[in-house]
Amino acid sequence: MPEPLVLLPGLQSDHRSWVNQTRHFSPSRQVIVPQRHQHCDSIAEMGERVLEQLPPRFHLAAWSMGGYIALQLLPKLAGRLLSLTLVSTSARPEDPASTARRMEILDLAEREGMAASNRRSMTQACLDFDAIDPDIRAGLRDASVELGLEAFRGQQRAIINRPDSRGMLRLVECPTLVLVGDQDTVTPPECAREIHEAIAGSRFVVIENCGHCAPLEYPELVNALLEDWWSRGYQSDLRSSAAGA
Repeated sequence: MPEPLVLLPGLQSDHRSWVNQTRHFSPSRQVIVPQRHQHCDSIAEMGERVLEQLPPRFHLAAWSMGGYIALQLLPKLAGRLLSLTLVSTSARPEDPASTARRMEILDLAEREGMAASNRRSMTQACLDFDAIDPDIRAGLRDASVELGLEAFRGQQRAIINRPDSRGMLRLVECPTLVLVGDQDTVTPPECAREIHEAIAGSRFVVIENCGHCAPLEYPELVNALLEDWWSRGYQSDLRSSAAGA
């Protein structure tokens, strides 16, 4: 069987955010989505919780907050990563403008509950959240509600206080794929390009007409890109059209 695949989810998410990838890849390989780190309130603590659940050697795909965790884990993953895929994430520390948006969403969660805040967050993150399968949207909502308000507060604190990870990028020694949507307003393409330019031999893919949630917005394209990258692992700066891929 091929090597395991580890999928790290983003803010207030669990395995249900990666449902399109787990369905696609689990028939052919072990797929691991770490748990329990969502209840930690620092990126370092999240990393330690994730580290306990990792196999000896694996492919890693990390999305948004998952990317912050992955970058901080790099010193402890030397020789273990077969490949790294970073989806809609950033190596930069928190931007004050982003903190203000986070506080607005947190205030909504405290006033109206996690279901309302999840709907607002996902509507802002995706170009067309309503185009995503209703069952998947319901799963994302349920994950947010089940994780709860205290976990959400802790994750927001962790993200706001996260360290500058740009110095970690030099530690990447495996084939690396950097994905971002051209309409991502959460972690804009310039953040992804910065990561790509700092990792020698990485491949950079900008998905057109896509927001912050490529694994949900264009699942078949993301799955194909992952398979292609694992099979070839070449250096390229590619602008990919979701409509034509």
